[in-house]
Amino acid sequence: MTESTLPHLPEADQPPKLRRLDLPERLDLAAADELAEALEHLCDSPLEIDASAVTQLGTLCAQVLLAARLQWQSDRVAFRLVSPSAAFRDGLTTLGLPSDIFENGSTP
Repeated sequence: MTESTLPHLPEADQPPKLRRLDLPERLDLAAADELAEALEHLCDSPLEIDASAVTQLGTLCAQVLLAARLQWQSDRVAFRLVSPSAAFRDGLTTLGLPSDIFENGSTP
């Protein structure tokens, strides 16, 4: 088979497209399953998560986000949390986590 007869797969030539997830205002117990499901569907894709609208961050959703960050890191896929609201940062602090845990490769 010569090179000219090989099928061209453009997806293989292109890096995966950056996906975006906008977090809801309330990341409470009721939101945890939906958040985990959304992240599962985005697995293996470079991901940017916008936390600017968050007004409440609960323990389970924080755990889901931290687990996702560690999974993306393990898979060597880009994972960024951008524009964390003051309430999001305060929620992390209340849980005993550094408010910058999603920045600069901080680890739990």
